[in-house]
Amino acid sequence: MLTIFGAALMAIFWGVCVPALFLPLTALFAERSRRSQAVIFVVLTLSTFAISHAFAILAVDLTGPTIDSIVVSLLAMSLIGGAALIHRKGADRAACELANALAPSVRIAGKLTGTFVFAMALVQFLVVVLRYVFGWNSIFLQESVTYFHGATFLLAVGYAFLTNDHVRVDILYSKASLRRRAAIDLIGIYLFLFPFALLLVAMAAPYVANSWSAREGSAEQSGIQAIFLLKSLIPIFALLLAGAGFVAATDAAGVIRKETTGASSQRATA
Repeated sequence: MLTIFGAALMAIFWGVCVPALFLPLTALFAERSRRSQAVIFVVLTLSTFAISHAFAILAVDLTGPTIDSIVVSLLAMSLIGGAALIHRKGADRAACELANALAPSVRIAGKLTGTFVFAMALVQFLVVVLRYVFGWNSIFLQESVTYFHGATFLLAVGYAFLTNDHVRVDILYSKASLRRRAAIDLIGIYLFLFPFALLLVAMAAPYVANSWSAREGSAEQSGIQAIFLLKSLIPIFALLLAGAGFVAATDAAGVIRKETTGASSQRATA
């Protein structure tokens, strides 16, 4: 049952979530007819699937997504549905609506980490007091600090990227025009962020699946017997980062369109 559930999640990811990532890129062609936008969306998606699958075959120790009948069916439905949505609303509006739906989830996950940081500090203080004042050592509490720390990092990265609070190491970006900065963001997201997120999901899936199948827990008997839950945050981290990247790509595409054609973005940034 667990294997079937995991396979279904991966099929939905590759067949539904991945094609949606190309909506912001398709939105750059908003001045074209909606039929042309739909064709561009389909071509971009299929080309990327072909390239990524070829890369997975040629790469060492890397297995590409299982292209079974379920994935093919979901991909076909996603392409047909996405093309129909673009034909009805336009790629720019479709991308904005999806970005507006994704942004709150990323923000909620990020703000949740504030509670984790407070809990981590409180538990660490408690561990020190119990050990050095009362001479009592708790493996469970010590490991909970690791859990809070891991959850804080994995859930906050997407939020930090979304709110532009991450550290930038650059020389020219801050001095570039608004349009050039948007172009740099868009190129970086599609060349680095999205491939990293997709690769992480592909490589983490069997790792997490094995942990779930064994109900992996702490090596210590009194530790937290839920390592499989902690490892589950790895693909969630990748999905949150991809979601934040989608929102940022939609904003960047909107800036480029506005600077090029004078069109305004329909995305609510609040």
